Amino acid sequence: MAVLLAAIICPIVFAICFLSQTIYFLYKVLKERRTDYVGDTPVTTVHMSEGEASCCMGWAWTSCIDKSTNRITLKVFIAWYLVCLCFDILVTAIFYVILYHYRRIYV
Repeated sequence: MAVLLAAIICPIVFAICFLSQTIYFLYKVLKERRTDYVGDTPVTTVHMSEGEASCCMGWAWTSCIDKSTNRITLKVFIAWYLVCLCFDILVTAIFYVILYHYRRIYV
């Protein structure tokens, strides 16, 4: 029985991206989370260096970091995680289409 190579490679690529991002996300939330206070309002933040933000999250997210404390709000960090998951799904779908339509290789 022939199996399309795209049906093997694409789930592996998605799993690697998903696991690496989820592990990083959980590590940062569990280890670097802290509650700061803005006036009387508690705000949960995550420590994020500018290098981490530019390398892991992209240049657009560096504007979300408080430069004085190098912290980002938890809501923005969760939004980044969800955007990256959507991006992983999109990249996997594009990769599948490329492998399926242009390289119908069967194993």
